[in-house]
Amino acid sequence: MSQEKLRVLELIQEGKVSAAEGLELLQAMDSGVKETPDGRVDRAFRVKVDGDKTKVNVNIPMRLVRVASKFMGWGMNFIPPEARSEMDKRGIDLSEIDLKELVDLIDQGLVDGKLVDVELDDPQEGHMTVAVYVE
Repeated sequence: MSQEKLRVLELIQEGKVSAAEGLELLQAMDSGVKETPDGRVDRAFRVKVDGDKTKVNVNIPMRLVRVASKFMGWGMNFIPPEARSEMDKRGIDLSEIDLKELVDLIDQGLVDGKLVDVELDDPQEGHMTVAVYVE
């Protein structure tokens, strides 16, 4: 059993999520690309970092993003204090991100394709491109 699934079971045991919410999370983790109840294909939220030294490719089924959006506030507690402090210094306030609204916009087809497209040159990492998109 994966660490993620064990963590969901621990959350249920600790009473932090209900059994129904835990089941929804577990089902979302097991899902691939599937049709939604209204017949649409459930897409994926993708993050791609392509750099001289760093390569990252993250694909998250939108079904899992939908479930995770319900726990966004609770999940902020897992960000280490030093990381939160650094984000505060840079003016980044994750509590202002309304993930549920973003998911709703994606579901309505109002947000599609590339959401973020950034190119930068970092002295340590070299040239990098970062893309966040829905497919």
